[in-house]
Amino acid sequence: MYEHRYREDKMHGMPDFPFHIYRVEHQGNIHTIMPIHWHNEMEIIYLAQGAATFKIENQSYLLRAGDALIVHPGELHSGENDQGEATCYYAIVFKFSWLSSLHADRVQTQYVAPILQGEVRLPALLTAASDKHLPLLEHIRQILDRYERQSPAYEMSLKGLLLLLVSGMYQEQLVERCNPSGGRRGRDLDRQIKRVLAYMDEHAHEKLELDQLASIVSLSRSHFCKFFKNQTGMRPMEYLNYIRIVKAANLLQTGSYNVLEAALEAGYPHASYFAKWFKQYMKMTPSEYKIRFATGR
Repeated sequence: MYEHRYREDKMHGMPDFPFHIYRVEHQGNIHTIMPIHWHNEMEIIYLAQGAATFKIENQSYLLRAGDALIVHPGELHSGENDQGEATCYYAIVFKFSWLSSLHADRVQTQYVAPILQGEVRLPALLTAASDKHLPLLEHIRQILDRYERQSPAYEMSLKGLLLLLVSGMYQEQLVERCNPSGGRRGRDLDRQIKRVLAYMDEHAHEKLELDQLASIVSLSRSHFCKFFKNQTGMRPMEYLNYIRIVKAANLLQTGSYNVLEAALEAGYPHASYFAKWFKQYMKMTPSEYKIRFATGR
């Protein structure tokens, strides 16, 4: 499924099963394969094909096929294909609290709670080039396989595999104590851009003006444009069109929307204008995209 999240209020999974996996494919000529976004869930990004650079906050990571990245709740993250190869990645999104125990046992107090409370961090990068990481990456591949097959009690096996994954990180001493970093100014900038991204995502289907967006963080138009480009790598209106196209592409891939319906739902009242932006970002027409990627699910 083609899916991107910026700061959604949407639920990943179900209330009694807060777990979901998104499969995302791109041709080699698509540069931005994951627009900058954040959410309150843990996310594991597993690159199945190609090579790409993903960014978490201010740190960049080059992933090759077989590598994985772990994004903690609240962290801004994005991805770019700067290698020119076709890419395919899986985004495993889940609430870490789902792994908690009802009882304050040793597992909960010594291993799960410190991660939930932000006292320790899981490693950001798991690479197939490291022997230490290979068993952990195998757990991730098993998670993808169990989720795809959904055999009886697959929910339990997914929870168990996630616990095995975290356990392996502790065993290999890959879990680190958190140190406050970035300074007050860095944290303020994070909060500001998150407010803007959340507003743009929520109102993407509406007509948005630069002055309206700049007022969210009390900046002038010129200062806002510079601030937004520095934080996201894109101009505000460029980003707005991108998230609209992403939404439309997601709708087309479900197979339940025709091109005009997807355009209107994404905030484009004129099909020709929609088609122009869609081809610019996806390198194919909306109809071609639907034929190639629609799953009917």
